[in-house]
Amino acid sequence: MGFRISLLAAKAEKAAVLSHLGLSDTGQADEANEAPLSAAQLPSGWTIVWANDCDWADAKRLDGMMPRPAMATLMVHEGVMAADLRVDDGADRWSVSYGVEEEGELAGVWPDRFAPIVAEAQARQRDDESGEVDHLFDIPVAIMEEITGHRYDAVSDATFTIAVSDHPVAKRPWWKIF
Repeated sequence: MGFRISLLAAKAEKAAVLSHLGLSDTGQADEANEAPLSAAQLPSGWTIVWANDCDWADAKRLDGMMPRPAMATLMVHEGVMAADLRVDDGADRWSVSYGVEEEGELAGVWPDRFAPIVAEAQARQRDDESGEVDHLFDIPVAIMEEITGHRYDAVSDATFTIAVSDHPVAKRPWWKIF
């Protein structure tokens, strides 16, 4: 099964990001990131909002935030071995994905400074005689870690706390169709 998540990262204070998203910090620790949404302020200055929904993280959610922060989103679906990283640092927009458009395919254009990450994963893939590990899947994940200092599947000092909507969706009785 594995992770099916998305991360929205912004180089901004956690309170400002959550406020812009219409979310409140409950202060309740989410040590295993099991809540629908949780957030952490990283020592690197990035705020990560973790969603247990592959489709939640979208940089458009931060449109209009002032001052406009650098942003990155990462979608990870380990069940189908797909990962998609999109970065907008204010100067450049770029993306790298694996298995999103075509199973087993790496796509995108990334800055030259990430070429060693890509080359290392490609070398591991080439040298892996067992064929049991998909090393190219790790490229978007490793680049996100390089940018923000956080890796979704590694032990971290980051303290994620549960975030909830300031405007919860009103639930109507099951019998009311309209």
